[in-house]
Amino acid sequence: MKLKLSKNRLSSGSGDDKTTMASTPTLAPGEISESDRKLLDELRKRIHNELELVKAYDDDFSLMRWLIGWDRKIEVVVPKIKFSLRAIHALGLDKEDLSTLEKVTQKCDECSVPLRYLPGSLIGFDHENNVVSLQMIGHLDAAGLMPATRNSDLYRMRIAESEGVMQIIRKMEKEHGKPFGTSVIFDLDGLSMGQIDMAALKVVTTMLSQLQEMFPDVIRKIFVVNTPTFIQVLWGMISPCLAKQTQQKVKILGNDWKQHLKENIGEEVLFERWGGTRQAETEYGNVRMGGKIPAELRYDPANDLPAEKLTKLVVSSRSTSFVPITLEGNVPGRKLYWWWRLENNDIHFSIHRAAEGQEKVAEHDDDYMVHPKFKLQTDFVPEDGEVSAEEPGVYKFIFDNTHSTFRSKTVKYFIEVRNP
Repeated sequence: MKLKLSKNRLSSGSGDDKTTMASTPTLAPGEISESDRKLLDELRKRIHNELELVKAYDDDFSLMRWLIGWDRKIEVVVPKIKFSLRAIHALGLDKEDLSTLEKVTQKCDECSVPLRYLPGSLIGFDHENNVVSLQMIGHLDAAGLMPATRNSDLYRMRIAESEGVMQIIRKMEKEHGKPFGTSVIFDLDGLSMGQIDMAALKVVTTMLSQLQEMFPDVIRKIFVVNTPTFIQVLWGMISPCLAKQTQQKVKILGNDWKQHLKENIGEEVLFERWGGTRQAETEYGNVRMGGKIPAELRYDPANDLPAEKLTKLVVSSRSTSFVPITLEGNVPGRKLYWWWRLENNDIHFSIHRAAEGQEKVAEHDDDYMVHPKFKLQTDFVPEDGEVSAEEPGVYKFIFDNTHSTFRSKTVKYFIEVRNP
């Protein structure tokens, strides 16, 4: 049995960009047409500086994913790949060794203790050498997650996981001379309507949109198993954040789902719980099963910074505001620390070091990205962190509310220079 789903046309990411990802067929193994070669040459020229930051992406298959994913429209591709490569560099992922599934898992575990309760794991490679991700959505404690971790930690973890998978894929592509991707299994066993937390769903769907923008045309197959009776309702919530080509790869399987997985993934890859023959101490193998997040991991609002330390910033609707911090001289070990809360709703947050002559504008394409732009809310846990600020210049803490048509946003923040 295969459930037919409506094909919702959707925006291909956050903000007001209405370009949809194309349903162009997957690149034939090892083949790149002459017209695509010309596009690759043009793309390389347009993103030369970003490829200098993250040299690993300067290969044909990596860049073709962007061209295919965005219908070969260079003007659409360039700003998106620029952001992605700058973000990967800002997060330091280009310097990480994420060359095995185990190293990727370890990196994700380092992001946040509460996020270790997220169910699901990378389990191996399917018949076509695509990386297999198995997600136990029905075991997710969504209501417990939101009060326990920062929104930005979830972004960092999923971006680290995605970039780790890309490191593995790029290595295989160099060895085999053809493109690879990922196969994803969503197991909804145990999922109930009562588990669907709307605050968590909003964060997750926003994050999924950003991941698709940063890592286009990677997913090859999506299998959904153990579907509840309200699957159409759930699909209606999730599908608007999925690119059209991703929606077309979704297969919702019926009672014979184990046979389908064995045929498409491989029984030697799957543990007993999913119809496989892979040996392990339990039927679930090494798949993280999630579970209830302990109450002691929840953030205590009593730990908020006192009001007298905070500065109030009101960001009007459809506008961007920033807090400039000027640092003199090159100081090894110097860092910038921040803490902030919104009174309600969400806002985009990023940190740039201003390009020469651009100190008085919020964002400029020549700025150096210090912290990527994430759409964040702080209803439960405030945002805080620190970044290296050894280089002199004007560091801009940017609060972008351009996505909000009517609502202004009130931010209460604290920024501190920390010298060694």
